[in-house]
Amino acid sequence: MKTLRLAFLILFAASHFPITASAIQPSGTTMTGTVTSVDHSTRSVTFEQSGGKQIHSFVYAHQARFWHGAPDASPGALRAGMHVQIDLHQPVFGPDFVRDIVLIVSSPSAMDQGNK
Repeated sequence: MKTLRLAFLILFAASHFPITASAIQPSGTTMTGTVTSVDHSTRSVTFEQSGGKQIHSFVYAHQARFWHGAPDASPGALRAGMHVQIDLHQPVFGPDFVRDIVLIVSSPSAMDQGNK
């Protein structure tokens, strides 16, 4: 009887200890493709995955970085026609978004297109 009371007391005390949970931020899906359109006023981007598999519409986050070899890493330099790599996050609520955009190939300039 004494051990039963002791076991119940230990079980009761253990159930009241705080439990810590750590949240691991999910990583996005890495994709490469071509930017088809960009609207910087709404931060919306339309992106065609390599091989024409799928077209995605997403927004870039306020803290997004566009790595394109220039000192300024803001997404303001992102243009249609650029071949980029993105990490697409698809949250449960809200629009799909990206935080990191990496330039692979810049869009061809108007002069290059005129020479073809």
